[in-house]
Amino acid sequence: MRDGLPAPTVALAPSQPTPALSQPAPAVPSTPLPEAPASINVHLELAGRQVQLTLRDSDEGRLLARLEAVLQRFPLVVKPTDETPQCPKHGVVMKLNHGKDGSTWHSHKTADGWCKGK
Repeated sequence: MRDGLPAPTVALAPSQPTPALSQPAPAVPSTPLPEAPASINVHLELAGRQVQLTLRDSDEGRLLARLEAVLQRFPLVVKPTDETPQCPKHGVVMKLNHGKDGSTWHSHKTADGWCKGK
């Protein structure tokens, strides 16, 4: 008992096996797969995670077309390398402003007016 109240009780349900973990691992091919004549690796940001995607093909032209489609689907996310503040709402660089009274603030223009990132 704490502060005149009974201690809380916690009931735990029996754990269920995770479907992905309860299935057997896929069979490994007995013969190794041949090396692709054309392959390329690209680093992408996917759902906030840095991932590496490998594309393989038997034709270099077809591989480059596939790469172009991937790059269009996942455009480059440019992050500033300096300390330039970015708007947390819109992800754009904010401009430093100076008031007549000596105050300073960062803002950027939007279609609706000025945003201070709040």
